Amino acid sequence: MNIAATATLPLLLCAALAADVAAPAPQQTEAQEVSPAENHIRAGVLILAKIHDELAKVQDRDTAEAAVAPLMRLGEELTLWAKATSALPPLSDLERMEMEDRYMPVIKRVNERIKSQGERIAAAEFYGSRNLPAALVHIVQATAQ
Repeated sequence: MNIAATATLPLLLCAALAADVAAPAPQQTEAQEVSPAENHIRAGVLILAKIHDELAKVQDRDTAEAAVAPLMRLGEELTLWAKATSALPPLSDLERMEMEDRYMPVIKRVNERIKSQGERIAAAEFYGSRNLPAALVHIVQATAQ
């Protein structure tokens, strides 16, 4: 099973879902409040960035094993984030398009970096870790919900 490729699609789907609701926003004055949807999208992007950062640290068996617990926690965060998405108030078409324009490029970049790290780790056969593939599957499952 190619976990790197398998993980990318759900992450992209998760990101696409996120963009439908609402990453760095253009400069906003203090008078402008950030909507709950935009805050939610920012939180999702941060989770994806943390996943990337954990994967980027993996360079050998020890770092592969050390990444397991943080990746499992991030999988749980992603699950909670995805569940909270449905509780957000719906956006107008204009709001949705603005959010997509603002955040989708960032989300796509982060997902491409995650994919690259996943492919690198898979090519190295997970540096001999039996637990790292399970953690990655956990993240895939979190995004599929």
